[in-house]
Amino acid sequence: MNTFQDLKFRAVIDWGKATQSWHQNVNETNKKQVIEIYPSGYVGNFSGYNDVLLSFVELERLIRNQDSNKDWYYPLSTISAVYLIYNSSTGKQYVGSASGESGGLWGRWLNYVQTKHGGNKKLIEIYKENKNQYLNFVFSILLVLPKGMSKEAVIKYENLYKKKLGSRAYGLNSN
Repeated sequence: MNTFQDLKFRAVIDWGKATQSWHQNVNETNKKQVIEIYPSGYVGNFSGYNDVLLSFVELERLIRNQDSNKDWYYPLSTISAVYLIYNSSTGKQYVGSASGESGGLWGRWLNYVQTKHGGNKKLIEIYKENKNQYLNFVFSILLVLPKGMSKEAVIKYENLYKKKLGSRAYGLNSN
């Protein structure tokens, strides 16, 4: 019976000194206090651009539950950025960019959640070969840029990172 399955990863409990034990016995004298219950779809607090490292599953939960992850939306929707998608099963990397148009980085990553490939040539090929390969994608931010920066300037930085990481020769970038 999964009575508490809905609270998995959401309930915050004060375990006291019992955090050092492998098991807990709850009785009338040993009650544990629930400190907080995070909203459904909660991914975690946004702790800064340098800390962003999201599996596709986490990214999808983040995007599909915007109300539960409000502190992520503003920082990601108000920037342009160069980002990295790492395929954890093959080791190959894709470098992309998001300009301030269409919701900044949030809007660009929303497109990945909706399509599973973001419209990128090699990622589309991977998707056609294996419909579940996108589940191995890990998203991170390489460079944060002002939302008002021109699309051409953002692409210049994207191309620089493609060269630095060799993602054209050894990765998933075709352009």
